[in-house]
Amino acid sequence: MRYRRFLTVSLLGLLAACASTPAVRHYPPQASLQQLQRLPDGSWQAQVRLQNFSTGPVAFRDLALKVRILDGEWSQLTTAELPKIGANAAEVVDVPAAFTAATRAELDNRLDKSQPLRYRLEGSVRSVDPNRRYELQYDGRLNPAPGLDGVYR
Repeated sequence: MRYRRFLTVSLLGLLAACASTPAVRHYPPQASLQQLQRLPDGSWQAQVRLQNFSTGPVAFRDLALKVRILDGEWSQLTTAELPKIGANAAEVVDVPAAFTAATRAELDNRLDKSQPLRYRLEGSVRSVDPNRRYELQYDGRLNPAPGLDGVYR
């Protein structure tokens, strides 16, 4: 009888331990450029890759970045619409890139010569839950995509 009671209590304890969910840990995200594409009208569009390193899904909003191509002028990349990103996952967001005439000329020149370009991102993004603002910085490099006219990856 004691054995049966001990076994029942032990099994209920194990079942209760399995029912709890692990705590979600929130870590700062990372943003980088996945692609720059020249559109038919001559403007440029950036694909920003936003990586969530948290152990649970996070909804982000208000991505406000500035990008500098080579050592040129800073250009803005902003959007309020961002998808919810799963745990340890990434999503790509299309953002219009308002480059200056000098930056557009440099991008076109380097594309014609099939030369890579380096860039620097700085800015911030806000998470909805928890309500936090994360500072973002990233130094990266893109190469002209073979067979795709006007595309850096």
